[in-house]
Amino acid sequence: MKAYIEVECDRDLLSVLKPEETKAISEAKIYQSEGKLKLEIVAESISDLRAAINSWLRLINMCLEIEVLV
Repeated sequence: MKAYIEVECDRDLLSVLKPEETKAISEAKIYQSEGKLKLEIVAESISDLRAAINSWLRLINMCLEIEVLV
């Protein structure tokens, strides 16, 4: 199972999120280009994929919220 996520983002979140790429239970690749944060997630089951998507979206949202506060 695979999922692709693109988030429009003019901030450099890649440096903050890149370390999480190797710590994930599912396989994840994250990169940023042309003002978009791009994420590819591969998991063995639909439930693992759903959990990974939720985790990544929470991490991205948290980073964006912290930037607003700083």
